[in-house]
Amino acid sequence: MKTLLIISDTHNMGLSSLPERLLTAMDEADYILHLGDGEADIQALKRCYGGKLLFVRGNNDTTGEKERTEVIGGCKILLTHGDLYGVRTRLEKLAERAKAEGASCVMFGHTHRQLITEQDGVTFINPGSLRDGGTYCYANASGGSIYAVPCRI
Repeated sequence: MKTLLIISDTHNMGLSSLPERLLTAMDEADYILHLGDGEADIQALKRCYGGKLLFVRGNNDTTGEKERTEVIGGCKILLTHGDLYGVRTRLEKLAERAKAEGASCVMFGHTHRQLITEQDGVTFINPGSLRDGGTYCYANASGGSIYAVPCRI
């Protein structure tokens, strides 16, 4: 089983502003996933956590890939910020993209609204905004399945 701490839309809030329990959870997680919009935070996380950080570029970032797929705990996951898929109103385009990649899970941000749902055979996880709502997600991936829970700082 692999553990994942999923964040997005930190908008350069700085690691020093995070509560100790969240930093401890990051230390203990197998992976930290940042889904964009927080380039300075991503750089700081890279310095602290190196290879256990996986990230994508948000619409307010200038570096990094816009999307990527990863297999974690046997589960193929599409990571994207979401701005390219109209996620503020609908998830159908994102579901189509996930299926084209063979991913059973999509993790995205952009909306600043936390969401964990399943639609048309795809699990969608949006941790919300760590900066604007104090929300993130914690997940376990094992045997090709993923289970995520919403969290708040």
